[in-house]
Amino acid sequence: MFIASSRNHSKQRGDTIVEVLIAMAVVSLILGGAYVTTNRSLLATRSAQERSIALKLAESQMERLKSLVATNPDQIFGAAAPSTFCISNTNTVQTAPSAACGFNAAGAGNSTTEPVFKIAITKSGNQFNLNETWFDVNGKITDKLQMKYRIYQ
Repeated sequence: MFIASSRNHSKQRGDTIVEVLIAMAVVSLILGGAYVTTNRSLLATRSAQERSIALKLAESQMERLKSLVATNPDQIFGAAAPSTFCISNTNTVQTAPSAACGFNAAGAGNSTTEPVFKIAITKSGNQFNLNETWFDVNGKITDKLQMKYRIYQ
């Protein structure tokens, strides 16, 4: 009986340490690739969201500009009008750059909540150039959005 038992053990074969290490390396590569792909996708989605917010804020500034020109053009075209400005939530012209020209994602001015979208509108006659900057999702690169608008009086 003892001899038959030892024959059964000799027929069994387990995985060697090399096979286990190779399997772990393959699984690690697959998981690492999945992590990198997911992370890049998440950053690209966040970057697209930030650009969409920036565009909405720029469009909001242009709508406020049109409203001010229609109701009180001296704030924009008057002698005391600043050459670089933004328009606050209360529809008042603010000299840029200033804290009042930093907007958060909800459009609130004087914001320190990241990302802060800094808006500066410059005028040249009846042509307006809006420049908007903010730090990207990584906080390393400054993203930009530019918009031009012409008002005919």
